[in-house]
Amino acid sequence: MKTSFNKPEAYEKYYQILLRDAKFFTTLKDIFMLAAVIGFKNKVRLPFAKSGGDPIKDHIFGEEDFNIMDIIAIETTHDLNILLSENQDEKYKMIEEYAHAGIKYIVDNIFIGEEIPSKDKFLEFVCQYAPENNATRQVDVSTMFSNILSDLS
Repeated sequence: MKTSFNKPEAYEKYYQILLRDAKFFTTLKDIFMLAAVIGFKNKVRLPFAKSGGDPIKDHIFGEEDFNIMDIIAIETTHDLNILLSENQDEKYKMIEEYAHAGIKYIVDNIFIGEEIPSKDKFLEFVCQYAPENNATRQVDVSTMFSNILSDLS
């Protein structure tokens, strides 16, 4: 049974840029969750064969994160059985594929080459996923991320 989430090798450097260079996030888990939500909202899953970096251990994710993953899994499969422990590998793979599609979408929309995007550009991008798509800008990315995720539940 899987106990961690993989990231695609091709996008590992962008996870690191968002975390270490741009400092938009304090954990890889938060980037992964944003990417998974964006992939899900865009209804795109991308399988990948080769993982990059260290997997994100599932014990790092909180209850809210798992609730969001469960909502995504149920909405995708229309089957509550996806929540059973014997289906955990399938659910984790699904979330990984949504996160792959989401990080690709983030990279395609806010990165120019390997340049670090500005905070304003990143916030503008993320705001398009906020409920009601209002023009209000929040300075705190974690608060904005939380508001976007609450729209799913």
